[in-house]
Amino acid sequence: MPRLSILLLLSLLAACERAPSKAASAVAAPEALRAHSEEFKPQLIEAAPGVYQAIGYGIANSIMIEGEDGLIIVDTMESAQAAQKVLALFRQRSDKPIKAVVYTHSHPDHIGGAAVFAPPGSGIPVYAQQDVARNMDKTAAELRAAITRRSLRMYGSYLPEGERLNLGIGGFLDLHADSQLATLRPTRTFDAQLEDTVAGVHFQLVHAPGETADQLYLWLPERGVLLCGDNFYRSFPNLYTIRGTSYRDPRLWAESLDRMRALKARYLVPSHTRPLSGEAAIAQALTDYRDAIRYVYDQSIRLINRGLTPDEIAAQLTLPAQLAASPYLQPFYGKPSWSAKSIFTGNLGWFSGDAAALQPLPPQAEAQHMLKLAGGAAAMDVQIQDALAAQDWQWVLQLSGYVLRVNAGNESARKARIAALRALGAAEANAPARDWYFSAARELAGEIKLPSREASPTPQMLAAMPLSIFFDGMAVNLHAEDCLDRVIRVAFEFEGSDARYTYIVRRGVSEVLPGIAPDAELQVRVSEQAFKETLAGLRNPALAVARDFSVVKGNKLEFVRFMQLFTPE
Repeated sequence: MPRLSILLLLSLLAACERAPSKAASAVAAPEALRAHSEEFKPQLIEAAPGVYQAIGYGIANSIMIEGEDGLIIVDTMESAQAAQKVLALFRQRSDKPIKAVVYTHSHPDHIGGAAVFAPPGSGIPVYAQQDVARNMDKTAAELRAAITRRSLRMYGSYLPEGERLNLGIGGFLDLHADSQLATLRPTRTFDAQLEDTVAGVHFQLVHAPGETADQLYLWLPERGVLLCGDNFYRSFPNLYTIRGTSYRDPRLWAESLDRMRALKARYLVPSHTRPLSGEAAIAQALTDYRDAIRYVYDQSIRLINRGLTPDEIAAQLTLPAQLAASPYLQPFYGKPSWSAKSIFTGNLGWFSGDAAALQPLPPQAEAQHMLKLAGGAAAMDVQIQDALAAQDWQWVLQLSGYVLRVNAGNESARKARIAALRALGAAEANAPARDWYFSAARELAGEIKLPSREASPTPQMLAAMPLSIFFDGMAVNLHAEDCLDRVIRVAFEFEGSDARYTYIVRRGVSEVLPGIAPDAELQVRVSEQAFKETLAGLRNPALAVARDFSVVKGNKLEFVRFMQLFTPE
């Protein structure tokens, strides 16, 4: 091979080893986020002939498909109150009976108002992918408190107008302390695909993993209408959401978009943001979306293989200019940097590869060392004030965090941190980040206190949930430190059913066995509904134990002490 060719080959190989250059990007400004609010003006839109999309009445859309002698409702809002508003809106268009409900996935903002559209006992089928019920139950039983507080920060639910502009994919979250959740359990489920005709409407439901693993899209082949759920909306997608989520596999999401592209839809109706029409425009939007997801995934994996840490990858990964300029990929909701970190942990787990991260100092100890390194609390305060004067807001945030871990009462650090949070929020074009900054500032200032639950389930909703969900909820609330030296066996006998279980607490660990164990120290009798409503907080625990629980073996005081081990914190 000629020497020139060898040098050329070596230079090309070297170029392949370099980090990708930072692509030019059309970074959205806060003004762009403010303008994005126009996307969520309350409106009932005829997205396609006979297909109506209610937008701006909560965070998600509800969609009505009109058939010959009935209606199909796709997604049902986040609460019964929000669903009632939307149903009244739909009734302005049609008084035909509702014949079916479809959940595009298990997120609460798509299922919370189902019973308004399909009252219990009506026999109206609820269609969903087969994993929806299981994922609904996991959130309700195990992660409710954490997800609630994190969601309220991310959605700015306690912020005044002006601080919260919009949610990136919706105008607001219609969920309050007096809201009711009216979720129904799916009755028609499928694995990969289901085809059916309801009210003369022929449709296909296709499993399409993306924002959730249980996502589906609904395709009306004769009408050329595609209801894509949350796999497409007018923002860079949340490959990771800061409220917390299981890993969202970008490869599966891109594959789902490829299947949707192949349909060549004439109308695209998302469950967030406004509809699109025209085959060419839809093809371009879905292709850009797919390409952005694959770009972020592929380049993240490439940089992982080069040995970069999650923070290093996030700092340098940006979209190519043509994708960054797309109106459907502005970072109003998701961000490539957050996505890169999620891809790292989703593939390699929590360990960054830095040996110092194997067994790091606890945050409190690290903070003490940092103050010592700075020369003490007074010297650290000087550093914070200097950063404050320079408007180096992120550095203020990090330094103040060390000080407040050591001394939560440090007023100077607290005020500096609040100022930094508000400045970062004011400059942020990503709605979840903006709302989190402002919410954190108000929490630190003592202006708001976030609850661990924002809405209550209806008794009918609880009645349909399996008992196992409530036992799971007890297990993750067990105060293990209070029973590390004890073994307790409590048998539960449920009136009006054959359900019998023994709950065992064995030195800080829970186990639930079917049947009544003969060596149970306590045995109680209660109706399933009273048990569920007590654990769900619909009944006063003290009054419920006194009136609704009968102790068959042992005494009630011992049972009260047992139940106190599971008091949510």
